[in-house]
Amino acid sequence: MSTQTTQQENQLLDIEAVSKLTTLGKSTIRLWVAQTKFPKPLELGSNKKVWRLKDVNTYIESKLES
Repeated sequence: MSTQTTQQENQLLDIEAVSKLTTLGKSTIRLWVAQTKFPKPLELGSNKKVWRLKDVNTYIESKLES
């Protein structure tokens, strides 16, 4: 795996970017995280949560296979 691919997979997305990528509403994302239906975000601070692009892509792929 190339360094560029690894960097892209580890790219961090805020909830706005995750919402655009998945077409889910922000409130739906928050609800599904609480219900463990969506990947849990990383907490960078008390008010900053982000998702790894790799985790979101894995979630999307799992839904396409269902």
